[in-house]
Amino acid sequence: MAEPLRNTFSWSVSRDRTFRQCPRQYWFTHYGFWGGWDWEAEPRTREIYVLKQLKSRAMWVGEVVHDCIRTSLENLSRGIPVLSVEEILKITRQRMRNDFRASRDGLYREKPKYTCGLFEHEYALHITDAEWLETAEQVDRCLLNFYSSDAYAQLSRTPPADFLEVERFSHFLLDGIDVTVKMDCATRESDHVVVWDWKTGRRESPDTPLQLACYAFYVHQAYRLPIHRVRMRRVELMRGTARDESIGERALDELLAYVRGSIADMRAVLDDPERNLASEERFARVARRDVCQRCSFLKVCKPDLPPGPA
Repeated sequence: MAEPLRNTFSWSVSRDRTFRQCPRQYWFTHYGFWGGWDWEAEPRTREIYVLKQLKSRAMWVGEVVHDCIRTSLENLSRGIPVLSVEEILKITRQRMRNDFRASRDGLYREKPKYTCGLFEHEYALHITDAEWLETAEQVDRCLLNFYSSDAYAQLSRTPPADFLEVERFSHFLLDGIDVTVKMDCATRESDHVVVWDWKTGRRESPDTPLQLACYAFYVHQAYRLPIHRVRMRRVELMRGTARDESIGERALDELLAYVRGSIADMRAVLDDPERNLASEERFARVARRDVCQRCSFLKVCKPDLPPGPA
């Protein structure tokens, strides 16, 4: 008989971001949804599971672009020719049409894990046709910038054996706790490793330095490489620019101290840290309009929001 699924504790930059933004949102995302994939689950749990799968337009753009680039890089790492840019854009636009229709028609409620569900459709937000078109054009712009970039030219010349990881969930242990990372790409160059990171947004996320430091520490441990031989290459796809960064020993010490503190904060509100059990009421609601009105769990959380524009 197969072992029953267990909800185990781990740490990641995204978990930390959610916990800092709203502890109740964190509970929905990592505890409240558990078991909701079962059609016989309690209705509220099933609803939380469905809402957990929603993505905003910005998240949708990032997912589509990353999926497309991942496919190309996986082909390069296996010595398989990459499709022409025109064909890639055509396939990607058709995927977005299919995603849009499925989301608009609510098909994600039948198969939330495998069907695109957009936050804007679930909450019936008024998005104009021009805004939807702009979303599709943002994907086109990111992909055109990527496939015409020096970064892609360099990756195209990289021998298959020098591709180390392409969007693979990995982890390192910190005091016995799993810290999960998912690098967009990592390649070997001469005596060092380059971690590639694609950014599809118009503004830099404040979590980027923390994320890159986690990547560097993971490579340092997993590939037994001195930290000065790990380079971070960030590619801003909307602007078509790239820059290299490195992580020093002091930054690593600060990273580990921060992660340890964040882990302690997350585990402090658990009912049973050893079994990773959590009660909803122990995770405070932020009840801030700027946070709640962008939260997928708004309809199950039902916070008492201060007066303000809808």
